[in-house]
Amino acid sequence: MNDCFYNNFLEALADRFPRKSSLVNALMDILPLEKESIYRRLRKDVPFTSEELMQIASVWNISIDNIICTNPDKTRPFHFNMIAYLDSQEADYKLLEEYNRKLELIGKDPEGQMIEVTNTLPRSLYGRHENLTRFFTLKWLYKYNMPEDIVVFGDVHISERMRALDEEYIERIHNIPKVHELHDPRFIEHLIDDINYFRSIRLITGDEVALLKSELLEVVDYMENISIKGYFPDTGNKLFFYLSHTWLDIGYLLCESKHLTLSVVKILERNSLISSDKKVFQKFMNMALTIKHSSVLLSDSNSLQRAEFFSTQRDKIMSF
Repeated sequence: MNDCFYNNFLEALADRFPRKSSLVNALMDILPLEKESIYRRLRKDVPFTSEELMQIASVWNISIDNIICTNPDKTRPFHFNMIAYLDSQEADYKLLEEYNRKLELIGKDPEGQMIEVTNTLPRSLYGRHENLTRFFTLKWLYKYNMPEDIVVFGDVHISERMRALDEEYIERIHNIPKVHELHDPRFIEHLIDDINYFRSIRLITGDEVALLKSELLEVVDYMENISIKGYFPDTGNKLFFYLSHTWLDIGYLLCESKHLTLSVVKILERNSLISSDKKVFQKFMNMALTIKHSSVLLSDSNSLQRAEFFSTQRDKIMSF
């Protein structure tokens, strides 16, 4: 068996269960093997058989394509989360639950951290509000899966289970010991432009725009409040809010703990490409650190510039 493939498969198992004892117990629930037989396979004394590999991959939804080595120096694995946010099926919910579970693991590590680079309002902020979540879902619908019939803002309804997963996602983010948020300087303007466009093509009414404006003002108030504090009020965990001096052309999120790295590239509004590959993580971390060095820290200091920034955002929201 290809060593690169086998090593990547073991890494995929370790990503799911960072504690080896937990991994062994979980594998015993899948395979008709004794504990010592599984340990031998994890140590590579004896390899998993092809049948065992396929059974594990099937039960845990591990993509074999993503872990096959072709050119390991140039090709790295990503997983495209094709989640349907409307008319969601059980598989869609399971993907989000798995994502939240990984964030929970990172939050449990005292050294865990997250860096988010974003050129629009991140899910951790819009997910706090029903109408903004509906708007981002409407944008996702027209970018990802153009509907056969016209769907307007009033037709978009988020299920209670999906809303609960959004709330859990935010809770998991707040439980991470250190969170660094790097924002594009025009991220509010980008969102305003999008709202104006959907209003111009009559997919959003004037009354619905008013609802979005109200929630956006609440978002700005919340952002300013936590920027002043420099931490999340509900957990006390540190928040570093940065404003980039340059336009950010891609949004991504990086999470790191002693057991797990996670690179999430945001595409099509609410979908993402996800990788647990450490080389991918390091590439994106280098990009994030470059942006961070050319950004201004607004949280916990820089009070004048912070006040001017948030005042300007409120004026832009009120004027559209």
